[in-house]
Amino acid sequence: MINLHIAEGRLIKDPQLRVDEKNNQVYANATLASERNYKNRNGQYDCDYIQLSLRGSEASNFAQRCFKGDLISVTGRQQTDTVTDSNGKKQYYTKNHVTQWNKLSGAVVQKEQTPPPSRQDSPFPDYNPNHNFSAELEQMKLPDPNY
Repeated sequence: MINLHIAEGRLIKDPQLRVDEKNNQVYANATLASERNYKNRNGQYDCDYIQLSLRGSEASNFAQRCFKGDLISVTGRQQTDTVTDSNGKKQYYTKNHVTQWNKLSGAVVQKEQTPPPSRQDSPFPDYNPNHNFSAELEQMKLPDPNY
């Protein structure tokens, strides 16, 4: 039987690292947001939130190198655990136990666009070398070629 799960997405928060003193084992848990490849009825892409579980040296490496917003690719197996509460009601938890992972890119950070400081001693103090003139060119009226 094959139980193979491959996913790609962004971490929604930093991984949580914990050490189990009883087993002397390191565990890491994280949540991956993976966007679906089709649009819903509203024309938007839905997102699935995948619970990840790592252990051992992979867990500590993952927690040290991966952070909220990073684009991650994971391979592993999916496992559903059952827990019975005090009322006898069963609850199911599905996790993906990661065997391999790759950090594809860091978090996307939106930088604020700040104009360069104007130089008062310059003959052109308002000159901005990064100014985009394409919108102004599109609005220009050209002379009539039949004139």
